[in-house]
Amino acid sequence: MDLGKESYDIIGVGCGVATLSTVLRLLKRMREDPSNASFHPPSILIVDKGTKVGAHTLSGAVVDAESLADLLSLEEFTALPSLATVKRESFRFLTATGARRIPWVPPLLREEQFPIVSLSAVTGYLMTLCEKAGAEIRFDSPATELLYKDGRVTGVRLGDKSIGEDGQKLATNHPGAELHARLVVLGEGACGYLSEKLIRQYRLQGHNPQTYAFGIKELIETPEQKGSAGTVLHTFGYPLDCRTHGSGFVYRLSDTLVAVGLITALDYRNPTLNPHDMFRLFKRHPRVHTFLAGGKVVDYGAKVLPVGGVHSVPGLIADGAILVGDAGGLCHSLRLKGVHLAVQSGLAAGDTLFDCWKSGDFSLAALQSYPQQLQASAAWKELEQIRNVRASFYYGFIPGMAALGMSLVSGGRLPPGHMRLQPDWATLQTMDSARPCPQPPQDPGGDTGLQLDIASDLPLSKTHHNANQPSHLKILDTEKCKLCHQRYGAPCTRFCPAQVYVWQKDQQRILVTFSNCLHCKTCQIKDPLQNIQWCPPERGGPVYSRM
Repeated sequence: MDLGKESYDIIGVGCGVATLSTVLRLLKRMREDPSNASFHPPSILIVDKGTKVGAHTLSGAVVDAESLADLLSLEEFTALPSLATVKRESFRFLTATGARRIPWVPPLLREEQFPIVSLSAVTGYLMTLCEKAGAEIRFDSPATELLYKDGRVTGVRLGDKSIGEDGQKLATNHPGAELHARLVVLGEGACGYLSEKLIRQYRLQGHNPQTYAFGIKELIETPEQKGSAGTVLHTFGYPLDCRTHGSGFVYRLSDTLVAVGLITALDYRNPTLNPHDMFRLFKRHPRVHTFLAGGKVVDYGAKVLPVGGVHSVPGLIADGAILVGDAGGLCHSLRLKGVHLAVQSGLAAGDTLFDCWKSGDFSLAALQSYPQQLQASAAWKELEQIRNVRASFYYGFIPGMAALGMSLVSGGRLPPGHMRLQPDWATLQTMDSARPCPQPPQDPGGDTGLQLDIASDLPLSKTHHNANQPSHLKILDTEKCKLCHQRYGAPCTRFCPAQVYVWQKDQQRILVTFSNCLHCKTCQIKDPLQNIQWCPPERGGPVYSRM
């Protein structure tokens, strides 16, 4: 066989919950089928751009575990790594100095008895189960191209290794392998590189453009608070204004460890908004600071979530490929939960692939069973119930809450029709019409280990890229940067959580420090002139271990 080409039955791109659930479900069905003696199991390879399992996996994460219970045996489910169980939860609307209890919380937002997990650890656990079942998994293997033949996806090509920063091949250059398969499972996460190419190539776009929310998260070690593990706080309001959708969370993972995060919808209007500054203000709020006082940040990360809802979900199948999890826009925009939907999509996809394998038919017609099964699930029906709620929050907190109430009372029939969403990049006001957003005080006071700027937070993500490799972040037209600075004040210098972009006033250009990148892709999504392109790097990125 050509050393540059390998063949498998199924290739998964992205070693996350959705891909792993798909593979595990398929292999479990193979093992449990009474006729399995009559056919051999498929050869399965999963490739991931991270350096190890869970390296690029980040979530809250309080998990609705019902789907996981359907995927795993009782013994496997019992062994699922969990940090704590939600024992006490509260919802607060924050003002600048106060916190008002929300008097009535919809049942779908309640999380008591849900497990609080490290999604990196859960991913590692599922990977172990997949490997035991017969799947092969490779890390440090970014997939950079889809392979086609006669209009059908036939595999992926991995990125070349040892390319210099000038794009020239080094002496140690190793061309990326071509991986051929009967089917490709794309589970790259939100705004996946190959997934977005597939959606454009096959015109799979949903009725609305996909919109995203941007989350920043830290883990903080605090003085011991006995009996506090499992305490959860969800917030709305401050530090975001009434026209900017978002929410905050604080999870007590143990008596000495807290997860804290702020999620900001990327359809925000104000070009001066800096999500990291908002996050620091959030941590200073008296109600939040109670959980964090005396603490020290030990881990940092950021990512985007697809929150457009069912109207933004693309077609999930193409000839030779399927989309699972966040890559297919499967996230509950109100609960800000995607893990259970990732697993649910894996269950439906695994069942479909099992039928395809038994029949020997991986045609587009045979793959239709996947979206049909997913759309019959309870998790999908939850999405349909709030189909217009996300669009309503664009007009402010009160219209959004009114739409939520109507949706819950009417079973999703109200608000009626199909409310439109704009792409996130199209919503920014110009600088001359914007009121400056508040900024955190320069003096951290007694919170020197808690109030970190980006430069201090970034090393805690353990992100790293070789400085002599080509930049995976490309400004398509440098002249447009001048126009962007004039109109919008170069917002990439504020919305990036890793200080990748710096405006050089003397040279009137943007300096790109790609080695800082956290792979959140906010720059590609929110850039108002759509002048930034994110590509998979040769290697590198964050190394999350407890997030």
